[in-house]
Amino acid sequence: MLGTGKSVVAIQLLCDLIQKGYSANYVTKNAAPRNVYFEKLKQNKFKLNYIKSLFKGSGSFIDVPNNYFDCLIADEAHRLNSKSGMFQNLGENQIKEIIHTSRVSVFLIDENQRVTTSDIGSIDLIKHYAEIEGSAVYSGEELNLVSQFRSNGSDGYLAFLDNMLEIRPTANYELDMDYDIKLFSDPNKMRDALREKNKINNKSRMLAGYCYNWVTKKDMYSDICDINLENNFHAKWNFGNTSTWAIDETSFDQVGCIHTSQGLEFDYVGVIIGKDLIYKDNHVLTDFTKRAKTDTSLKGIKTTKNYKLADENIRNTYRTLLSRGQKGCYIYCEDKELLKHMSKMLKLEII
Repeated sequence: MLGTGKSVVAIQLLCDLIQKGYSANYVTKNAAPRNVYFEKLKQNKFKLNYIKSLFKGSGSFIDVPNNYFDCLIADEAHRLNSKSGMFQNLGENQIKEIIHTSRVSVFLIDENQRVTTSDIGSIDLIKHYAEIEGSAVYSGEELNLVSQFRSNGSDGYLAFLDNMLEIRPTANYELDMDYDIKLFSDPNKMRDALREKNKINNKSRMLAGYCYNWVTKKDMYSDICDINLENNFHAKWNFGNTSTWAIDETSFDQVGCIHTSQGLEFDYVGVIIGKDLIYKDNHVLTDFTKRAKTDTSLKGIKTTKNYKLADENIRNTYRTLLSRGQKGCYIYCEDKELLKHMSKMLKLEII
């Protein structure tokens, strides 16, 4: 649940540095994993103030002196922003501020997981600000994290995702049968199958592309549902009254989105692919106009007309959602042609 790839490396490094007496922090833009770490560590009887001192948001270093920390570990560094604050008008650049603030900065990054128009984290930009700050850069193939840390070690499944989403061609992928993939024509059947997995250890969740307005944000206990699909499937987005939806005992029926699941892993996920991803004319296509009005991930696209960025962010969003399951992924698509396309690629029957 706490991550099986970059995040587990980051947390282990944090522990090692603290045990050796160094001042170190785990840094991430996304609050969801930080809140889960807080809750898990609280259960191990660590003092809450001490725990919170170890985990910081990426906008915490605007006015911190040079080399104040021995090490800052920036997880999900692709999600870093230029400016900080609620209105993104504070500071100069989060990458520069992290490098400036620490003697050693560690950036764990996957550029294929940038999912909003404000995500600016890239390897080139890290190198750029490192040069400005006079920092040596260590990077390269030998520091790449192998995929055995995710999706039950299935290189084939991750290659399938890249190929299916047309992020990069990987025609020779071979699926590992230890990874449980199922395709569903009915979202109710997917939820029922996932519910059985969740009964084992509360480590299965439904996720969806942000194509559904969050109408219950201010009235979560009303009879209204946010996500309404065929065959009388109804569900609500994860409730706003908790910051630990991913591990709450009663949250299975709530659906998570990219903002509440990125940086976390589950045993099984059931992913609802909305109308922003379809299959047409022998290609997987995106449509940013199908995103919910309550989603700010693609803010500014209509003004800038940067449709290429919108396309990349939608593909990256689904790549991230579809790779959250460590043991398996169940999939439902609103677009039936996309579901058929996936069935053909995977050589799996649709349930």
